[in-house]
Amino acid sequence: MDILISVVAKIAEYTVVPIGRQASYLIFYKGNFKKLKDHVEDLQAAREIMLHSVARERGNGREIEKHVLNWLEKVNEVIENANRLQNDPRRPNVRCSAWSFPNLILRHQLSRKATKITNDVDQVQRKEVFDQIGYLPPLDVVASSSSTRDGEKYDTRELLKEDIVKALADPTSRNIGVYGLGGVGKTTLVRKVAETANEHKLFDKVVITEVSKNPDIKKIQAEIADFLGLRFEEESILGRAERLRQRIKMERSVLIILDNIWTILDLKEVGIPVGNEHNGCKLLMTSRNQDVLLQMDVPKDFSFKVELMSENESWSLFQFMAGDVVKDSNLKDLPFKVARKCAGLPLRVVTVARAMKNKRDVQSWKDALRKLQSNDHTEMDPGTYSALELSYNSLESDDMRDLFLLFALMLGDDIEYFLKVAKGLDILKHVNAIDDARNRLYTIIKSLEAACLLLEVKTDGNIQMHDFVRDFAISIARRDKHIFLRKQSDEEWPTNDFLKRCTQIFLKRCHTLELPQTIDCPNVKLFYLGCNISSFKIPDAFFEGMRSLRVLDLTRLNLLSLPTSFRFLTELQTLCLDYCILENMDAIEALQNLEILRLWKSSMIKLPREIGRLIRLRMLDLSHSGIEVVPPNIISSLTKLEELYMGNTSINWEDVSSTFHNENASLAELQKLPKLTALELQIRETWMLPRDLQLVFEKLERYKIAIGDVWDCMELKH
Repeated sequence: MDILISVVAKIAEYTVVPIGRQASYLIFYKGNFKKLKDHVEDLQAAREIMLHSVARERGNGREIEKHVLNWLEKVNEVIENANRLQNDPRRPNVRCSAWSFPNLILRHQLSRKATKITNDVDQVQRKEVFDQIGYLPPLDVVASSSSTRDGEKYDTRELLKEDIVKALADPTSRNIGVYGLGGVGKTTLVRKVAETANEHKLFDKVVITEVSKNPDIKKIQAEIADFLGLRFEEESILGRAERLRQRIKMERSVLIILDNIWTILDLKEVGIPVGNEHNGCKLLMTSRNQDVLLQMDVPKDFSFKVELMSENESWSLFQFMAGDVVKDSNLKDLPFKVARKCAGLPLRVVTVARAMKNKRDVQSWKDALRKLQSNDHTEMDPGTYSALELSYNSLESDDMRDLFLLFALMLGDDIEYFLKVAKGLDILKHVNAIDDARNRLYTIIKSLEAACLLLEVKTDGNIQMHDFVRDFAISIARRDKHIFLRKQSDEEWPTNDFLKRCTQIFLKRCHTLELPQTIDCPNVKLFYLGCNISSFKIPDAFFEGMRSLRVLDLTRLNLLSLPTSFRFLTELQTLCLDYCILENMDAIEALQNLEILRLWKSSMIKLPREIGRLIRLRMLDLSHSGIEVVPPNIISSLTKLEELYMGNTSINWEDVSSTFHNENASLAELQKLPKLTALELQIRETWMLPRDLQLVFEKLERYKIAIGDVWDCMELKH
């Protein structure tokens, strides 16, 4: 009996229950569609809430989680299916009415489909709960770049970029440096390097931060942390540094770009691993000064200088930034001339090109060209001026700043000339010996080269700098030093009030200038006068109002007699009479404080005896002069002489063993110069040399001695 009951139950399960379910689709047709409608409305409301959350997350810069997007896609699909069913045009055919019998098969199908879709709605809605809707994507160094020149490529920049990328890929590299003038494009370049590094997958992470002139350690930490997705809970710099160090070490390889470094940055204080703490961490640093990079342990082999753009590159960038206006035939070659005067500094090219972008009148372009040709800082574009002023103000000492301005004012002269001027002006303070001053001068020159304010000094020793850097320096000198620089022959004398404030006067191309009888310049320390006209005259009383003068340079003058007003120049330290025709030099005796005298390439037969009375003289340069006679006891009287230069001269030195009284001195007088450390000398015969050479040479640190007619091919020995 039990077996029979079990069999009957099974038969009922497989026959009666399914029959009842199928019958329910017919019976509960309206209820199934009502349930579908209610559930869809709930799902639509949930979708609206989720869409609001998605919009809020995206508004906060977050990416939406993939499973949230998949859910929304599934919701849309289910709601679309439900709406399609609810709007099915066949639905009226399934209703009961007095005029027609309902289509039971269709009623069954639609009711069953409504039930299925309702189940789909319920299933989708059950998956609505998410731990999070969005996430912050990692910051991209390349994407954060705002370069306006992404579409342009320049050969010199591309080659330099390739060299830097190679250095980054070098397994022996740790710190790499890029340096150059402000506005030369260092930041743009390292961002391009970062882009290439990402493309080649050289690093798992690339981060960048600007250090700036006055580093804010917390800001630097925060910028690096942002790129790494790190959020600090620590408040102290020390705590944040340790947390940042831990986070950086989690990356297998990471490139940290430290942009715009002005002075040594304590990496440990920031939280950047140093030494062998993390071999996968490399630093790419930019600075205006190569010395700063060296102090940050950047090897010279991994130090790259960003030079100015070539003329063709400047023109290409200018065209790119200015647009079609440069092709306007009415302007002719004015746009090219303006671009060329930007001197290859990208910052200046971009600034000027943007300013000229929509200007098609010739007058505006001519005015722009005039401004670029002027060395008045009020005419220089603010970006270039600001960049150079920052570099100038950041020079480490007053003597470095003073020499930078002096180099600009007397550009093209050699280092030895500037040594004489700098010593006379007492720029090199706390340095006594001339050779010590020379060493200090060389050190400063190297620092200015490293700061990209000077071009590299070549073998001729001449100082050079970029034109726009010189224009900036001259504008600063005019503003701060009250200098008068006469560059044009028709330029007028300044006012008396200005002359009273003036500290330095430079008169160049003076062939049409007529000097006043005297000028009142109580504060002038340096006076330079250059002229090529033999008839040019200096009034006898001209120097009476310059009693504070310390350096005087008269070049290419016919001085039959020195002005008697020389006797008022009691403070004079340096006197240069180069390329001059000299005869009566009696007035030189009044210069009792004179320490440096240079008669380079001047024409005179006999060395004046008055020079022997300049007992404070420490340097005497008679090189390449026409001197043939040096009277006895002049040189031996100069007991404070440290350096004596008589190269390429034809002096008839007396035989040291001669017992006759002659008009020429013998070289034995050199033995009476106890402080002499540098000597240049040319003699015709060996017999002119003193017998005991050791007494002269044992104290010399630098010397150059030629016997015969050969001179220029020899180098000064140390």
